[in-house]
Amino acid sequence: MDIMQIIEQLEIELGDRKSGLFSKKIDINKCSELTRRLKNSIPDAIREAEYVVDNKQKILENADSVAKNTIREAEERAEHIIDNSELIKRAEMEAKQLMETAYMQCDALVDQTKAHLDIMFRDIEQFLQSALAMIRNNREELRGAMIVKTNKNQ
Repeated sequence: MDIMQIIEQLEIELGDRKSGLFSKKIDINKCSELTRRLKNSIPDAIREAEYVVDNKQKILENADSVAKNTIREAEERAEHIIDNSELIKRAEMEAKQLMETAYMQCDALVDQTKAHLDIMFRDIEQFLQSALAMIRNNREELRGAMIVKTNKNQ
């Protein structure tokens, strides 16, 4: 039996009664049974709605608390992300400075190596020029000795 039918039966039972000797009396047991059926027929949604209405202040306070916690957590996450972003920016700047310093040191080492090689090549060139001069002198002495010997033999 649906709710509307139960309500109609209650209305019939409790309807206008003419007072008098032959009027039908209200059947309390039947009304109690119909009321019990009515309570059992109420859908869960209505019971839940009654619960919400009865506890709306607690529900609103709980929702407010959850919302505030969610906002606080979001703000903390945003702050953490910003802090991490700042750390990343600082790390990138330091890395860039380190790279620039490394390039400058590398350039300085290349320049020092070139200067050192230039000195070494100069010293080798001087050594070789000296050795070449000595070889030329030795050849000239050898030629001179050969010419003198040839002249003696003739």
